[in-house]
Amino acid sequence: MRVALVGGTGDIGNGFAVRWAPHYEVIIGSRKVERAQESAAELRRYMISLGIDTVMHGTDNANAIRDSDVVVLCVPPESLSMVTSDLRDCYSDQIVISPVVPMARTNHFEYRPPPEGCAAFLVKRSLPESVRVVSAFHTIPASSLMDAEKILRFDVPICGDDKDAKDVVAEMCRKIRDLRPLDAGPLSVSHQVEGLTPLLLNIARLNKMRRVGVQFVQE
Repeated sequence: MRVALVGGTGDIGNGFAVRWAPHYEVIIGSRKVERAQESAAELRRYMISLGIDTVMHGTDNANAIRDSDVVVLCVPPESLSMVTSDLRDCYSDQIVISPVVPMARTNHFEYRPPPEGCAAFLVKRSLPESVRVVSAFHTIPASSLMDAEKILRFDVPICGDDKDAKDVVAEMCRKIRDLRPLDAGPLSVSHQVEGLTPLLLNIARLNKMRRVGVQFVQE
């Protein structure tokens, strides 16, 4: 399976690349080909230092999308249009994962959804109907993802309207050691999951905690 990390040269993209490169062909996307290629080369060196063989390369966002089975949107909310509506013709029937959280920081972090109601709905509106949008991975700290040897004991709520697409994303989640995927419902409840991220950031800042995530327990 080919996984495109669109806008994947930042922390969250690098984190996904490190975790998924042992299992999938990873394509790092960027507006600039050279930057994507440099990021892919650096990540390959890191993986080799851990004794892990990978298939990874970098290219521009458009080609990354065209060549992929799964697209992960590793961009801030203000850049969503550049990798969705502006590149709409590059999409066909891929699964598109949105971990995007629209928020702002004043004295604290606040969830600021777009007029569509959530980032996932904005993505869905911007892409062809044949694309299957799944929202997931909003609550996983990027710094934790980037440490390939770190065990992540977090849960990952997954929202989407296509069961097969959600199953694929759940399996991708399981490839990351000790992450547990949980079905959170249809795409329409994505705003509830996206809103967890500013809450976690506020808790981390006010209580001097690091790498805060979520875990659901039952008694």
